[in-house]
Amino acid sequence: MLLNKRVFLECVKVFLISVTVLMAFVLMGRALQIKDMLMGLDLTFFDTLLVFLYLSPNFLLIMMPVSAMLAVFLTFLRMGSDKELIALKAGGISLYQLLKAPLVFGVLATLLCFWISFSLIAVGSNNFRSHILDIAQNRVNIALQPGIFNQDIPNLVFFAKKVDVQNGSLAEVLVEDTSNPEATLTILAPFGNLTVDYLKSDVVMLLKDGVIYSASKDKTIKLNFDEYIIRFSLGSLFKGLDLGPIEPTEMSWNDLTAFDTTKMTDNLKVWIANKIRIEMHKRWVFPLSCLVLTIFAVPIAASFQGVHRQSGLIFALLIFFTYYVLISLGMNLAEYSGMNPYLTIWLPVLLFFLVSLYGVYLAANERFPAWLNSTFIFRWNKRLKKRAE
Repeated sequence: MLLNKRVFLECVKVFLISVTVLMAFVLMGRALQIKDMLMGLDLTFFDTLLVFLYLSPNFLLIMMPVSAMLAVFLTFLRMGSDKELIALKAGGISLYQLLKAPLVFGVLATLLCFWISFSLIAVGSNNFRSHILDIAQNRVNIALQPGIFNQDIPNLVFFAKKVDVQNGSLAEVLVEDTSNPEATLTILAPFGNLTVDYLKSDVVMLLKDGVIYSASKDKTIKLNFDEYIIRFSLGSLFKGLDLGPIEPTEMSWNDLTAFDTTKMTDNLKVWIANKIRIEMHKRWVFPLSCLVLTIFAVPIAASFQGVHRQSGLIFALLIFFTYYVLISLGMNLAEYSGMNPYLTIWLPVLLFFLVSLYGVYLAANERFPAWLNSTFIFRWNKRLKKRAE
């Protein structure tokens, strides 16, 4: 009991360090891309922290499996390097008895990853979108100074005698729309309001009880209206910022299962349906990968006894890279070729799981197949052990 508790706590410690380091690298890598996208918003330091916090669940979904695998791998590799595994075997403790701690750890990591996958991703994505759109709306409200003709919005000249920055209300509004080269629209309205469409990521200008003058080469037409809506995307207002409509990767599980494609064209319906189907498989496959990879790490680490941790770490990352490439390839094949996702996505997971179980059996009995000993990996492992000695 004490031994399993110690192994479990060491796995947790290494897991937390791995998640922190990997997330730092990922966020630093994405920082440049995010900086270009949000440059026009002039975010404060606190707003930037919130943006990274809201984006973290999407990165954690991928980082959790590799961090769980590294935690178990490095823990058992350290025990092997310090001859603890040999001492435990000499004391009558088999590898099967040591499996309780990594299994409990793997199950807990899987449950945590499920929570991230089915809850936090949607919450984080929605908060990110809402936060950015709210900031964008405030920036637009501030940019639209009362009593000044504003030409920052492409193809629009805007004037309002009064602008309320807090709620976006407008009074005595004039808008000249030159987006249509054949006719210029001049819109006059006593009242208006600036809002945000969170689903389509557009800033919406709603004008009320006004009149439109459509001036072409030979005539001018006057139209009265109760409500008139002018939409402009964030990309037209802030260079590089284009959130677009909500993607399946941002949806909650309920939204994914309830998504309606009946109003779409056949080609778009198939494409969206494929993306949603793959996203639903993704929400399951990465959490379960935590458990699969933690089990897979045990026999590999046991076979690498005596190897430096740096070499073991490189090898563990190569294993995860291979696993991730197979899963990503399976997702792409299922999404773009229409292949069965159970074959393309879940087959690599099943193979890794079966190999991990077989590896535990071999490691517990301290034997490996003769053909496996002749492979590059095990010959490299033997050379590393000789150097370590």
